[in-house]
This record gives sequence, structure tokens and C-alpha cells, in this order.
Amino acid sequence: MQYPDTLLLTTLRNAPRRYRMPPLPADAEAATASGTDAALAFAIEAARISSEERGMPPPVEVRLLFTQALARLIQKALVPEGGDPAFQALVMQAQDAAVNEHAQLWRQREADQRAVRAAINAIAHPGKLRRMPGGEVRDALAQLHDLAAGDLWEELAPAIANLLDRKLLELKSFQPALRAILSNPSLDRLARGNELLHLEAVQRYQALGERQGPAAGSDAALLKGRASARRGEAAEETSTRALAKIADLLNRHNKGRASYRVVRSLRNPPAFPGEANKAKEEWDAAIVCGPAGEAAELVLLAEIKASPAAATADFSRLLRGLRRLAEASAEETYAFASADGPARIHGASLRRLLPDGDSLPPHVIYCCSAAPEARPPMLSAASKAVLMAEPASLEFAHRLLAGAQAPPPDSLAAVWQALMTEPRLRAALYQYDTARKARAAMLHPADLLACAARQLGEAPGASEDGP
Repeated sequence: MQYPDTLLLTTLRNAPRRYRMPPLPADAEAATASGTDAALAFAIEAARISSEERGMPPPVEVRLLFTQALARLIQKALVPEGGDPAFQALVMQAQDAAVNEHAQLWRQREADQRAVRAAINAIAHPGKLRRMPGGEVRDALAQLHDLAAGDLWEELAPAIANLLDRKLLELKSFQPALRAILSNPSLDRLARGNELLHLEAVQRYQALGERQGPAAGSDAALLKGRASARRGEAAEETSTRALAKIADLLNRHNKGRASYRVVRSLRNPPAFPGEANKAKEEWDAAIVCGPAGEAAELVLLAEIKASPAAATADFSRLLRGLRRLAEASAEETYAFASADGPARIHGASLRRLLPDGDSLPPHVIYCCSAAPEARPPMLSAASKAVLMAEPASLEFAHRLLAGAQAPPPDSLAAVWQALMTEPRLRAALYQYDTARKARAAMLHPADLLACAARQLGEAPGASEDGP
């Protein structure tokens, strides 16, 4: 497959990679000496290579390395101070029926609250009550509204039942709505949820949740979300500015023979070929070559991330999205909506976006302006979480907490077997390989611009300030 813009491809190939994954330890002995995360990452990658590339089961010593390292990881996660509160909460949920019931009810608590409050507001909203004559009924309805607003669900049901028992004449028109609220399963769940909150085990479980970070919807969570959004916006601004300067460099180098420009936030046309299938459908930035308003060749596609780790989580969606773009017809032109107006792209250039297996094409990159980590994690947090959430891991943790003697690491062999065979653990099996490929395609916009300037014979700041 031929790619256009050799100078641009050379720039992408030669640009330094600040975010590369460190190499795994050379052997099992070195992996053990490097710590728990390194040992697990080494064993997982050895399992992937053995099964995928060599077509044979991994050596027994690799399985032993894996189970021993996973046992150490679980032991560390269970330490009351400095351990993993998310895992400790998961273990509590698996052990305690009341905690498990609380967790199930809590997941739908917001939806239940909305349903009951909407029903109460339909008959007892303060605005409605102000238009009613004073008396027992209005006072009783106001009390119901206060109970719902105050999350006093265990008191709301008796209050409604008591009101219905009073058989007040003025209440007749409200009776069907009140009976519907009283029989609503949402109210039963909310009342039961409040009852469970008094249990000591549930309170300990909630305390573990608070240690994991701000609760969803809280002011702290909103502040955290806004800060994350600002980092994302800053990364996009820095990267698109660098890409625009590279397009200017290319235009000057070609002296009018070609016209390069940046297009932001491209979105797939509604009737684009192929199936979405959880594939990426919006693209952060691209450099295209062609006169404005006319069909253009896509010569570079950039996904912009605020942190290196974000690329690893995004990588599979990116591959699926590229495979779908490559289903374009070479003879067709496709109109993409974008932040810079409609962008018409030649299908032949979209077909060149087809990944080589699970590797990105050379002109598809990640851009990131974050500072590189001192030590990129060899084992992702997501992989740790799914491995420790396996039934055998939770049983291992339960036995650790229940007895003075630790269970043997080989009791975690079921996790090893699941890692090799179960689709739910495929992302964990490929975690190092995915991170390695994603980070190898990740460039800092300043490095990319400097390399382009050198390649095209100009100083990086010859025309404008750096990114």
C-alpha cells in the first residue's frame, strides 16, 4: 500500500517518543526481583506470546510466577491502611449478603429517587400546594414532599398509608396517585436501602467507597470533572496549533503545488459503509491535502489525549474505527462534518487507514502534551482490577481474611486458566502489548513540530511561536 507525503511520514517516523513503554524484565528471575506489577506483567505477556505467536501453552514456571505475584497483589490490596479500598469493598460485597444487597440497591438509587420524587411532585409540589386552600390535606401533602426531599423513604410509606386511612373527603382526588406511590417498587427499594444504612458492615463498605474518591454527582466530583475537561481542552489546543504550523511548513515547502490544512473534530457521515460496532466515529484532528472546498486526501490523523494512559484505554476503539474507515470505496468522496465546516475526503485516502493487524498505520498518531511519567506502569490499573475481581481471587482474599495461614498461591490457578481462555480477560491478556503499541504512536506536539521543521529545513519558530 502506497502512502502520500513521504516527508510527513519521515517526520512521524523520526519524531522522538517520550511516552514509550519500558521493556519488560529479561526473564522470570528479573521479573520477580522487579516487584509484583512487573512480575505479573511479565507473566501475562509471556502467556500471550506463547499462545498467540508460538501456538503452545506457556511454561509451568510462568504460571507459578503469575499465581505467586497475584497472591502478593491481593495481600497488599487487603492491608487496611494503604491497601486498595475498591478491592476491599468488592471482597466485602462478596462475603456479606447485606452489603451485597446494599450495593445492588445503591446502583439504582438515583433512578428510584427520581421516580418517587416525580410522583410526589405531581401532587405535592410546593407550587401546587400554594394554590390549595389551607387545611389537613395540604399540610399532609407538604409533609410527604418534605420526607421525599429529605431522603426519609422509610418514613414516607407509613405517612402515605396513615394519610389514606384518614379517609378525608378533600383527599379523594389524590387517593389513586397516593396508592400508586405506596405500591411503587422504587419506594420499597429506597426504604430498604435506608434500613441497610444502619448496619455497621454497610457503613464500613460506604467508608471504603469514600476512600476511592468523590461520589458521583458531588461538588468534588464536578470540580474534578471540570479540571479534567480543562486538561483535555488544553491538550487539544496545543496539538491542533502544532498541526496547523506543520501544515504551514508543508505549504511553504511545496511552494503552492499543494494545499495542506488542519480539520478538527471530523465526524463520520451518517451513511458511511460498515458497522459502528463500538468503533470510534469522531476524529480529533487531521491534516488533509487539497484546495479548500474541494475533495482532499487525508494525510495525517491525530487523536489527542490529556494523558498517556488514556491512549491505551482508547486503542481498541481506534482500531475498530480505522477498520471501518478503510471500508470506504476508493472511487467515492465522503463528506465529513467537522468543527471547520464540511470536509470532503477521497475514499482512496481513507482506505490507507487500514491497520496492519493490531498496529496503527504510520500516519495515524496520538498527540499528548502531558509530562511523561517517571516510570510508566507495566501493569494497568484496569488489568489489576479485573484479575482481582475473578471469583478465585475473591475466594483467596476471603480465606486470607478468615484464617491465620495464607492459602497457597496455586489456589489462584483458575485465574490463570481464565486469562488464557476467557474473552472477559482478553484486554488483560493483551494489556502490555496494547500499551506498547499505543504509546509507540504517541508524540508530544512540540517534538512533532520540531522534527517537521528540521525535516523541511526550517527552524521550529521561524514563522510563529512554538506550541
